[in-house]
Amino acid sequence: MLAALLAMLGNAASSAENGSLGEVVVTATRMETGASVTPAAVTVVTAKNIETKNASRLGDVLDQVPSLYLRGGALGQSQGTIGTSGMSLRGIDQTKILMLLDGQPIQDASSGKMNWRVPFVEDIERVEVVPGAFSSLYGSNAIGGVVNIITKQPDKREFTAKIKKGWGDASGEDASIYFRDKMDGGLGFVGGLGYQNRDSYVNDFVLKPSVAGAAGTAVTGAQAITTREGVPTYLVGDLGTTPWNSTHATAKLFYDLNTRDKIYAGVNYQETKQSYKQFNTYLRNAATGAPVSSGILGINGARVVLANSDFTSFSFLPLHEATTRYFAGYDGIVGNDYSLKIDFGKIKRAYSFTLASPAATWDSGAGSLSDTPNDGLDGTIQLSFPVGAKHFLVTGMALHQDSVNQKIYALTNWRNPDYRTTVNNRFNGKSTTLSVFAQDEISATDALKIYLGGRLDEWETQGDNLATVYSKRSVSAFSPKASVVYKQSENAMLRASYGRSFRTPTNQDMYTTSVSRGRTTAGDPNLQPERGTTWELGGELRFSESTKATVTYYETQLSNLIYLMQVSATNSLRINAGKAKVKGIELGGTTKLARWLELDANYAYVDSEILENSTDPLSVGKRLTESPKNIAGIGLTAQHGAWSGTLNARYVGHSFITAQNTDVVEGVPGSYDAYTVVNAKLGYAFSKGIKAHIAINNLLDEKNYSFFRNPSRNVVAGLDFTF
Repeated sequence: MLAALLAMLGNAASSAENGSLGEVVVTATRMETGASVTPAAVTVVTAKNIETKNASRLGDVLDQVPSLYLRGGALGQSQGTIGTSGMSLRGIDQTKILMLLDGQPIQDASSGKMNWRVPFVEDIERVEVVPGAFSSLYGSNAIGGVVNIITKQPDKREFTAKIKKGWGDASGEDASIYFRDKMDGGLGFVGGLGYQNRDSYVNDFVLKPSVAGAAGTAVTGAQAITTREGVPTYLVGDLGTTPWNSTHATAKLFYDLNTRDKIYAGVNYQETKQSYKQFNTYLRNAATGAPVSSGILGINGARVVLANSDFTSFSFLPLHEATTRYFAGYDGIVGNDYSLKIDFGKIKRAYSFTLASPAATWDSGAGSLSDTPNDGLDGTIQLSFPVGAKHFLVTGMALHQDSVNQKIYALTNWRNPDYRTTVNNRFNGKSTTLSVFAQDEISATDALKIYLGGRLDEWETQGDNLATVYSKRSVSAFSPKASVVYKQSENAMLRASYGRSFRTPTNQDMYTTSVSRGRTTAGDPNLQPERGTTWELGGELRFSESTKATVTYYETQLSNLIYLMQVSATNSLRINAGKAKVKGIELGGTTKLARWLELDANYAYVDSEILENSTDPLSVGKRLTESPKNIAGIGLTAQHGAWSGTLNARYVGHSFITAQNTDVVEGVPGSYDAYTVVNAKLGYAFSKGIKAHIAINNLLDEKNYSFFRNPSRNVVAGLDFTF
């Protein structure tokens, strides 16, 4: 039995080395499998791929993944006010995509969103992006797919030191040191430190419409534009720059007990601090020329009312985020028959920001501090073993727990988080999921593999807020999946799959009640999980060892979607109210144009539609938000002697942020534009251990918005030292 197990894993690795199967991946099946014969359209971004990019954050690494839409905080040269960001995969938003770091979920335990600053880019060995329904193996959130960030192990001696300097909208510095080594006696160590500093650029603007009534003080400097919905308004200022710095640290120990078994443990830490510079008003008193930032004004003879809060109310600053992840595990062979993996992880997150009250000024006045510490706890035991000559079973048990304890304090000075007084609002939430899963890989013939699997999740939750203590309740979810892979030859493969998936409501969805600009939004402690059903059909054709093409067609039905229902003019409630469908096609290809030059390209057509939404009937028939219809990418990678270079372009179609798709105007603050961004990077190796590079981002200097203004053309240069 042990020989059969080792032979199966060995064959996958051997096939990868000789090029017949390509990259070995683990996420799609929870065991090592050749990427070209997995039951999913897997995209693998390797450490070598990452070196060709100007990558300072995880989103930079994934910028050419088919069907993946990213904006804002996901990208290192862009910025929002926080590290979370808009994202969709095959038209499905980020809360329904499971994000893993070495197999552990890392999404926020309060909102379910992803902090893209957490993974340390220097420590990434590869990223596996697996679209489709995968709750059968991974449980909640895996409706649209799984993104698994896999970090480096100490399989060789490596020491690197890197420095980067940016100019323009990328103004700032990066520096990192990284070391790993496999020592005699089976001990291995990985350690690294990284620091990033950004001066920031102006990306968030102030718009004010005219109102009925007599004009006030005449001012100049306003620019007549429209909102993203096409409503006439004036551009009157911006919120200034928001400088930030980020620190990474990692330390990992590995120990080989023998040739088959190893244990490991480690800690990762990431912290971000974001501050602020003063806002800019574009308005000047027509008589005196003095700056104007408040009052009853006259712009082109129209009445405009401007308040201090227009420059402060949406400034979530100062902001602080910190994530500490502890982990330990065992990987080996037990009893000569079973491959056993035991993983345990604990994540502690700090997250806080301040908000100004409507009466506050830019530098003082009352406000509030939102402090949301939250934790994640995970444990998995997985047993994999062959049964006879035709079956290979992957079985396991898992525990996942999210807990959050939010407090919103009153501040006497909103610019200083230490000036807190009473607790104005709070909520606590704790959700626990216990799971069992199994998958059988059946080798029906030499050419045909069948995957049959399912997972049973028992989800339990309880919480409270200032007003109410909610009783504990539980919900069960069974997620089956069936896949078929037919490898007609070494050069042609077909695959098909059908699966069901789910996503449990977040603690924030259920237990928090928030008040903003006079509107109260309440959670519903009785929310049910969102559901998905997906089928897909695709394949891969290799024309030569270096040329291949892939195609996938898919459809996903979504139900029980959580939306906000307007109860009254001042109150909204989260409820399960929506149904939607997404269907699309993905095309991809890669080839070598010359021995030193490689081309890759991909295109995705994503057709999404809301089928039912009792909270907003006018949204029915419209596209899902943050779901571009067309996404395409093309890239050239060159390596010739000491020179290396990349040139890539990414097109993203228009996306909507309003459920009724009313935001149709592009090129204005707050819009979600269609755009093409072209990036280039050139490198030169002075020696084996010293390399220099220069990157130009947004080479064509295209101006566009993804709510925030995206960065203009900017330059980053760096030096890499390897010993």
